[in-house]
Amino acid sequence: MKTTIKSILTITLVMGLGIMANAQKTSSAPASATVLADLTIALDATQNEIAFGTLSANTPAAVVLDANGTANANTGSVTNVAKFELGGANSDVTVSYDATVTLSNADVIPATMTMTPEVVGAETDAEQETATAVPSGSQVTLALGHYYLWVGGIIPTLVSQATGTYTGTFNIDVEYN
Repeated sequence: MKTTIKSILTITLVMGLGIMANAQKTSSAPASATVLADLTIALDATQNEIAFGTLSANTPAAVVLDANGTANANTGSVTNVAKFELGGANSDVTVSYDATVTLSNADVIPATMTMTPEVVGAETDAEQETATAVPSGSQVTLALGHYYLWVGGIIPTLVSQATGTYTGTFNIDVEYN
């Protein structure tokens, strides 16, 4: 009798575990990825630097190199804005860049000055004069698979600025949203 009761308890226990195992439930979620054409940014072959020109060490007002190319102030006679071409899929892209650029001379007594970049952009290369401001961290749309950015900047007054040739580097990043 004890063996029968033990057998019945064992069978009941095993059946109970089987019922518990059937109580487990599962779920799933779909997975996906969108692969876009490689995003590129290229510096133009001729508009390949931000050049304020030759300036006076005592320029009394801000030096403005207008990214639209229409309203320079206190610059030298030979200036240049940088132009970048974005290429890729018809998609939104976030544009981020340095808030300021330090320009330094290489003289025995080093000196610096700070440039604040001005960036404008448009869908076609012919729209520089009417391009709109592109603040750092904002989005642009590659509606035609391309987008153009022009970069100028502002240097504060140069009263008593040390003479010399000043250089620095403007950094810009783009990424799909």
